[in-house]
Amino acid sequence: MLTTLLPLLLLLLLSGGTLCSQGASDGPQNLYMLQISYFPDPQHVSHQGNASLGGLPTHLLESQDSNITILQLYPLQEPESWELTKKSVQVYLEDFHGLVQLVHHERTLAFPLTISCFLGCELPPEGSGAHAFFEVAVNGSSFVSFQPAKALWVAETQAHSRVVSYTLQQLNAYNRTRYELQDFLQNTCVQYLRDYSTTKKSKG
Repeated sequence: MLTTLLPLLLLLLLSGGTLCSQGASDGPQNLYMLQISYFPDPQHVSHQGNASLGGLPTHLLESQDSNITILQLYPLQEPESWELTKKSVQVYLEDFHGLVQLVHHERTLAFPLTISCFLGCELPPEGSGAHAFFEVAVNGSSFVSFQPAKALWVAETQAHSRVVSYTLQQLNAYNRTRYELQDFLQNTCVQYLRDYSTTKKSKG
């Protein structure tokens, strides 16, 4: 049984290397991550993903089943560290596929299926609180979302069904998909942006 649904781009963005500030805007800083997974049937899947920091594209992902291409567009991680990240992403993709198969086995999904995960955090102008979010859509319709303040996955208003209920049961059952994700969105992601903003100002 899958015990995590941390999106693959969490692994990509949190590198220990130098923060890149080329081409970033002067407005509110943001870190966005997007994953789109297409399932023609329960056995096969293709993934596309990207990440951006302050408006600057930083990572790309493309995969067809076990053929996976992951690129960092700037050298944010050293080669050895980057290889470990790519292996972690491969494991995540296998787990993500496993969750879809589990839900299908227990509640029967209708294929083809497109799942979109959009998450990140935003650092508004001084004096305003940071905003973090995680939204999941299925076939273009809102499905579930994560509430960082409560560390809780919830259904969107129109999304209640046996499939949604079972998915929420799985996502809310584990510390890793609740409290670790909360910590990432509210603390790690926001601190990453603050460090990025500080680096940018020092270079400006």
